[in-house]
Amino acid sequence: MRTIDIHAHLVPHSLWQAIEAGREWHGYRHQPGEGLGVVIGDGKRTAFSSPKVRFTVEERLRDMDAQGVDVQVVSIHTPLFGYHLDGAPGLRLAREVNDEIAGMVRQWPTRFAGLATLPVQDVKAAIGEL
Repeated sequence: MRTIDIHAHLVPHSLWQAIEAGREWHGYRHQPGEGLGVVIGDGKRTAFSSPKVRFTVEERLRDMDAQGVDVQVVSIHTPLFGYHLDGAPGLRLAREVNDEIAGMVRQWPTRFAGLATLPVQDVKAAIGEL
């Protein structure tokens, strides 16, 4: 029997790249601190409690193997939906995240499935991205 983790969140690689470059990521900014620090956006502060949110795909696969997980269904980490953004920036965020997840699924189709995120604040953009 296969083991499927349907609650596997992704903090996008592009967010970490923005942090390393000292830039905001789609209206979110990083505040250094304990552990991986805090991401601030939409008036909310999100502290990452696990170093796993920074895993590369290869590290994620090794972690899955160690836990006996055959497949992860990957979706964006919930504080990063970007629903507070206007339509066009919300679409850019969604597309960037969806492209990353789709790339994981394409490269490792037996290990990952993906759940898209959509800019629900703009119905036409959400339909287009879907």
